[in-house]
Amino acid sequence: MDDKSASSPVVMKLPNNTSPQWWRDRGLRRLIFWQMCTLVTQMTVGYDESIVGSFQAMEPWIRDMGNPSASKIGLISTVVFIGGFCGAFVAPPVADHFGRRAAILLGSCLVVIGAVIQTAAQNSDMFIGGRLIIGFGISFTCCAGPSLINELAHPRMRGTIASMFNVLWYAGSIIAAWVSFGTGHLTASSWSWRTPSVIQAAPGVLVLCALPFIPESPRWLYSQGKVDEARQVLANYHANGTLDDALVELEMNELASGIAQDRTSKEMAWAQLLKSKANRKRFSICIAVALLTLWNGQGVISYYFSPILTSIGITSTDSQTGINGGLQIWNFFCALFGALLADRVGRRTLWLWSFIGMIACNVPLTISSAIYSKHGNNASAYTAVVFLFLYDAAFNIACNPLLYCYAVEILPYSIRARGLGLQIAASQAALTVNQYVNPIALDSIGYYYYIFYLGMLILGTAIIYFFFPETKGYTLEELSHFFEDPEVVDIEGLEKGRDANSTTKASPNLSVKGLDI
Repeated sequence: MDDKSASSPVVMKLPNNTSPQWWRDRGLRRLIFWQMCTLVTQMTVGYDESIVGSFQAMEPWIRDMGNPSASKIGLISTVVFIGGFCGAFVAPPVADHFGRRAAILLGSCLVVIGAVIQTAAQNSDMFIGGRLIIGFGISFTCCAGPSLINELAHPRMRGTIASMFNVLWYAGSIIAAWVSFGTGHLTASSWSWRTPSVIQAAPGVLVLCALPFIPESPRWLYSQGKVDEARQVLANYHANGTLDDALVELEMNELASGIAQDRTSKEMAWAQLLKSKANRKRFSICIAVALLTLWNGQGVISYYFSPILTSIGITSTDSQTGINGGLQIWNFFCALFGALLADRVGRRTLWLWSFIGMIACNVPLTISSAIYSKHGNNASAYTAVVFLFLYDAAFNIACNPLLYCYAVEILPYSIRARGLGLQIAASQAALTVNQYVNPIALDSIGYYYYIFYLGMLILGTAIIYFFFPETKGYTLEELSHFFEDPEVVDIEGLEKGRDANSTTKASPNLSVKGLDI
């Protein structure tokens, strides 16, 4: 992890009691370790979304669920999204009023409880109940986890570590794929599906064990009047305990100014928040990120992948699950590569690369699928498989690592949890629609469905180009001004102010009209 790739100028120039290489610095090593423990929460999501598809290939699961109908299987698959949608409206106030750690604690407990109920299920209704609880808990970890990681991160490392949150989705997916591959051979035992179910609780248990030692967000502590505790957290992890470190002084002054501005909006109702043009832009981008990352054609690959393998003669369960496991590993490394690029090339650039790459893969994928559909040419089927892998690669360099990272960056502290909650709700609604629409559309119109997604990709590219700002190289407090009316906030003054003060130990006197920061 390179911690110097795109730091804010003020961070790079200020004296700071840390080593230039994070692995040589005790405070940064501790910080990254606890942040990695927080990242583990997202493994549950990837694990869950991958495991149910594997269950459907297990005869003991089908028997224990009472030979469920297609509609019941649809409900079993989507109920976790329904739980997530409901939880998205409860998680933000918990994270704001009780702290990021409290929200993660509650979410992890719910995930563990849901996994236990799912493992012990005696029928489909009990199984559905467990998955509903898991979905509800996931909303808390997805809301509070990215916020805590961003708000704790050292400024020069924030972009990379924040982008890692959703990369762990694939770690969970890989584990689910290979665990199911192994337990699938228990053809006569219900432990073929109960074993993967109980393993689903493992990430939550790990987080619960680490949570007492993970520091609370200094922004939340400051907002609760715990100024000394906030300073101590920043000093411990950003300056190896030096309370009067220049960077710590800068961060404390930024916290003071940012939270002073946010205090009024924190208590506002949604209707009042939406009266602000800046907030409407922020929330619109949160919804756009949710929809663009789910309605770009990549979601149908998991459904379309198996039929294509079957069509070219790869029909055995072992072969298909093995190739699927390999695909998940490929996806993990592509997402990891994207996370490492986030601070080097910038978020907006990465978004554009991702969507342009998917457009470039969509066209040959559609053509090769059409050729195979009409002529049964094996070469065209192999070509389609190759472009499915490339499609996933293009998707994962931005849509995976930036899903939560970008939203946190554009949202000020006061509305960060609510904005993430809105994004999660939009994502869960879109996932529910995908679960029902994608199979029907593919069965009805086949490869023509990719043409629809080509239009969505072109639209998404235009939205990114015209409306997504670049967030690389700014602190969270500086980013909070991006959407403000230029008559109220002078962004040039912000940048000049931080540059002018970047070589001193004093806090920056950033130029904001009508307000001294």
